[in-house]
Amino acid sequence: MSVINLVDKNVYVGKVLFLCSLLFLVAVISGCIGDDSKAKVKAQAMPVKVFEVKEVKFPIMGEYVAQIQAIKTVEIRSRVQGHLEERHFEEGQVVEEGQLLFVIDDRPYIEALKKAEAELASSKASLSKALKDYKRFKALFEQGAVSREEYDSKITDKQVLEANVRTAKSQVADAKINLGFTKIHAPMTGIIGRTQVDHGALIAKESTVMATISTVDPVYVNFSIPEKEYLVAVREMDARREKGLPPRSDNLQIILADGKFYAHNGTFNMADRAVDSSTGTLGLRAEFPNPERILRDGQYAKIVALLKTYDHALVVPTRAVLDVQGRKSLLTVSSNGTVVEKPVVQDYSNDSDTVITKGISAGELIIADGVNKIRPGILVVPKVENATSANQVE
Repeated sequence: MSVINLVDKNVYVGKVLFLCSLLFLVAVISGCIGDDSKAKVKAQAMPVKVFEVKEVKFPIMGEYVAQIQAIKTVEIRSRVQGHLEERHFEEGQVVEEGQLLFVIDDRPYIEALKKAEAELASSKASLSKALKDYKRFKALFEQGAVSREEYDSKITDKQVLEANVRTAKSQVADAKINLGFTKIHAPMTGIIGRTQVDHGALIAKESTVMATISTVDPVYVNFSIPEKEYLVAVREMDARREKGLPPRSDNLQIILADGKFYAHNGTFNMADRAVDSSTGTLGLRAEFPNPERILRDGQYAKIVALLKTYDHALVVPTRAVLDVQGRKSLLTVSSNGTVVEKPVVQDYSNDSDTVITKGISAGELIIADGVNKIRPGILVVPKVENATSANQVE
């Protein structure tokens, strides 16, 4: 082989090696540039807090200020006037219906009864004589021995004295009633309060309040509920009725002043006629058993109402819901980190939680914070956090 051919061959090999080295270098540099671009894009992605939507049991609870009311309260007043002689009960204790409470001096009423009975006896005696005269004059008139005028006079005397007897009987009955009113009995079973009059005091007829009795078992509990929550409860009751289910027995509870729950559940009793236009609330009344007599008339408490329970609910924080002219939507994060806005339909919402019925599914990632600053299509780095409401039961 000639020297010239050998040189040409070496030059050719060198060019090939140079080209290979150049291509390798370009590939390395391109790879580095691509990695840098991806890293830069990733570095620009916004970190956001998200939570994973789960299907949970979600009870809707309401808590309202309430006041206890006795079902029946009666003020004890005397139906006759007189001086108080006796008291037959312990203040603050339970009295039974018909139990003797007070005794008023009955001597004036005994004398009034005696006088009425004497008047009745006199009227009966006069009537007896008038009846005899009437019968005699009737026979004489039929024989023509007396005039029509004389006979009519005896008829009139008889009728007047019959009326007098009826009046006297009425007066006797009235005197007996008044005498009976000197003994005052409990009109119902309940707790009697403090005595408002002292022994020997003059009791005015139907004016002086002597004591007050209130029933204790059961009791009413009055409270007001926002119109929106009232509608939730009513529709739930209607739905249960349509399904043939009985009303819930555990939907009303009381929290007493010491922060503890009352031992017995209540039942709904009635709703007021109209919504209060100044507050947007509706007055409701519940009935609670009170066998231990813990609840007293006028006592304040908090009533906790279970308005409705979603057995399988998708619940999101209310702050996560976007509302543009009534159109509801949520910002979700896709698998590649892109923000996607999804229109949704909500069934219930309060200040903290919203129940979604359409538009999302369990397992999706929802952005809840700063939704007004985030736009669909941007890349984010999601950080999953637990955002379970206090009402939710997983």
